[in-house]
Amino acid sequence: MEQGKIIDIHAHILPGIDDGARNLEESCHLLERAVSSGISGIIATPHDYVGLKPAVLRELAIEVEEKFRRQYPDFSLYLGQEILFHEEAPERLKAGELLTMADSRYVLVEFATDVSYGSLYRGIRRLVSAGYLPVLAHMERYGCLRKEEKLEDLEGSGCLFQMNYGSLQGGYLNRDVRWCRRQVLAGRIHYLGTDMHRMDYRPPEIGGALEWAKGHVNESLFREMTWENPSHILKTAQEK
Repeated sequence: MEQGKIIDIHAHILPGIDDGARNLEESCHLLERAVSSGISGIIATPHDYVGLKPAVLRELAIEVEEKFRRQYPDFSLYLGQEILFHEEAPERLKAGELLTMADSRYVLVEFATDVSYGSLYRGIRRLVSAGYLPVLAHMERYGCLRKEEKLEDLEGSGCLFQMNYGSLQGGYLNRDVRWCRRQVLAGRIHYLGTDMHRMDYRPPEIGGALEWAKGHVNESLFREMTWENPSHILKTAQEK
């Protein structure tokens, strides 16, 4: 797989904001690890904690990018949020109180892992009806989506699927790993992301996933998930 042609759309690398990087130094360590794995751009997606102001996130993103680009001038950092869906989310997005991905119409959204399919579907449809393009974060975590017809139904409603690289890593005897790999091979996954948090908790280790993909995933499909689809988010943001 081509190195240096990966954009990560799910990363908790802004310092001191959520359960991700604890300080600026750790942010840079995470980014260094990501770059060494072939990642050339990242959309930072901090959680939408109550009271968190977008202006604060924008300032932090600028600080991280300016410091990191002194050593890696070709690296690009963009800003978004991972939004835990709630009924006010569409209105708060329109008001600018929550952030879309790189100022596009794409929204990285998550739900409680034990959410019912009906609630998940209604939440996705609310975002779509409000004019957004919802990207379901770490889609493999939702038990209600383990049936193929549910995945097809949800995708048909306008939902896009993001899967974590880490979920593709592991032995074939692991039932969850097998399921995740099947979704990739079936072409159901639109984006892969690290969901990186800290150096000692979910670091950007993607080597195992890349090695599996190298032997099993069509090159064009891999490029779509890791480069072309993420690049489209950035392109549409520039066209707004």
